[in-house]
Amino acid sequence: MDPAKPPRILIVEDEAIVALDIEERLRRLGYEVVGIADSCAGALASAAQLHPDLVLMDVELRNGSGADGIAAAEQLRANLAVPVVFLTAYVDAATLDRAKRASPHGYVVKPFDERDLRATLEIALYRDGVDRAMRRSHEDLLAVLNVQRVGILLINEAGRILFANAAASRILAAEPNTLANLPWTEGLGLAGEARSRVEALFRTPVAERPKVVVHLESRGARDWMVEIEIEDDPRAPQGKIFFLTDVSELHDLRRLLDEQARFHDLVGRSEEIQLVVRLVQQVARTDVTVVIEGETGTGKELVARAIHRESARRNGPFVAVNCAGLSEELASSQLFGHRRGAFTGAVSDAPGMFEAARGGTLFLDEIGELPLRVQTTLLRALDERAVLRIGETQPRPVDVRIVAATNRELATEVAQGRFRPDLLYRIRVGRINLPPLRARRDDLPLLIRHALAEQRAVTGRAVDRVSHEAMQAMLAYDWPGNVRELQHTLGYAVIHCPGTTIELEDLPPEVLEHARPVGAAQDLPGDERERILAALARAGGERKAAAALLGVSRATLYRRMAQYGIE
Repeated sequence: MDPAKPPRILIVEDEAIVALDIEERLRRLGYEVVGIADSCAGALASAAQLHPDLVLMDVELRNGSGADGIAAAEQLRANLAVPVVFLTAYVDAATLDRAKRASPHGYVVKPFDERDLRATLEIALYRDGVDRAMRRSHEDLLAVLNVQRVGILLINEAGRILFANAAASRILAAEPNTLANLPWTEGLGLAGEARSRVEALFRTPVAERPKVVVHLESRGARDWMVEIEIEDDPRAPQGKIFFLTDVSELHDLRRLLDEQARFHDLVGRSEEIQLVVRLVQQVARTDVTVVIEGETGTGKELVARAIHRESARRNGPFVAVNCAGLSEELASSQLFGHRRGAFTGAVSDAPGMFEAARGGTLFLDEIGELPLRVQTTLLRALDERAVLRIGETQPRPVDVRIVAATNRELATEVAQGRFRPDLLYRIRVGRINLPPLRARRDDLPLLIRHALAEQRAVTGRAVDRVSHEAMQAMLAYDWPGNVRELQHTLGYAVIHCPGTTIELEDLPPEVLEHARPVGAAQDLPGDERERILAALARAGGERKAAAALLGVSRATLYRRMAQYGIE
């Protein structure tokens, strides 16, 4: 409505004399009368053609189909959003109740004076202006929300969806009106572990509330990986606002990068591990004997299996033998086999591992611990490509590739008379040195992510994150047990972790000893409660600084403070 022009009013009254009287009064009050209708049909047609600013409607209309002014007002409000003021002599409760259904902007009772009429019309026009402004604001807000790439769900205190924007509708493969009033769990289609992880966010303070990533299966034409962030509704703290971010492409890219950083079961992007990968590819092209050197737990068997899978023998068997701690008789029997009755307990003929690995690869782990006499027999088997079972006189030909591994320095073993030099020269044609984990710390975050995924699969625990403090502690540790120790450490942490994020205190003691800040918690007095109080005092009440002094995360400090009743 143009404020410079008088409001335009349509009169709907079936008594002509009354209608003309109302028209005259309105003109005296400064309004413009755009038309007069005497029936419901006439009112609807005139309003659609003339676009009045307001309709002054008699409740009792006797012309036309028998529908009264209330029915006409309902149609006007629904189809044209025109404000209606009722004009009637009827003020009984039944008429008033029916009139409310049309949401009128006013109700003038006959007879009336011009002052009452003017006040009612001005209030009705003002209210209509406010309603239109609110509708425009609502439409603007909806437009803004619907162009967002992030899905937004408004959840009421009962846990039901009040609103879903276009992005949320697209992600959830459902129309907004079908999502309305559904429980959020049903709208998101979450159950089991994923539902529990999201529900856990409701119980977490906003400042500590992390984002979680869930897999939405069979949502329309594709699956989605969605990152969910939850904020409290400022209008009602028990209500929630869900923000859904599609991270499917990021997840696919991360998976692609992980695959590129994985060579068979070897994980890493560091130059050290990439050199190992290149050496594996080189030695796999030929049938030479290979020795893999490296500390315990570095993954020597994984390298041996990678060589086998890359070689022409990949379709043959891969047989692994751990030579550590074997007696001479047991080692000979396991490797070369025996005849029935060859020794006590030999109740039947038995082939050895050489024969079991025929056509494939025989992996001799910790070859440096083989007894010397067995080393001699092994050397002969390698030279003659045949084995002699214990108790037999005729050798059996074998077609086997040998890959050996050791955590010892074989040259030192030779110098000290514990390893045959001719066997060393025979097996060390191909040579791969597997670096310790401390020499390739850049691979730690990637290895931790892989190990954490394996532990989730094994334990069923929904632990999918490592806090900054815990990650820094693991980066600072030397890992004497290498990758094997890292895997066991993540297993320990997952079992001890009460939530979804591994915190510093969830790590084993040997890792924590190397993570504790120098000059921090060590010199704080007393038991844990007293140390927390001392750290808070030393930090001037600043919790982040106090957590750093204690060598724990802020979330851990908050939990400990609540546990000990510290304000």
